Amino acid sequence: MKNNFRFIFPRLVGATLVVGLAAFVITTLFKLMLGLVLIGGIVTLIRRAAGRNQMMAAHIRNGQFGNNEVINIDGGNPWAASTNPVHATSTIVPIN
Repeated sequence: MKNNFRFIFPRLVGATLVVGLAAFVITTLFKLMLGLVLIGGIVTLIRRAAGRNQMMAAHIRNGQFGNNEVINIDGGNPWAASTNPVHATSTIVPIN
């Protein structure tokens, strides 16, 4: 039994060190990738907000902000659904 323990113990220690180092490397890579993804998301949100602010400033500068380009003849809300229904008639078209 004493010989068996002396034979297995160094190999067990070596295997534990190898597995521990591999786990450490994998964990470090995962944390780096997670950090890069989070930083990329934050940068994307900041750039999107800056782009929207620039677009709004350009619209205000050009006088395009607040002008409705949609004109409703009925005088109601231009974005509401039409109150005049369209009556469609079906036609049968013969194919020769």
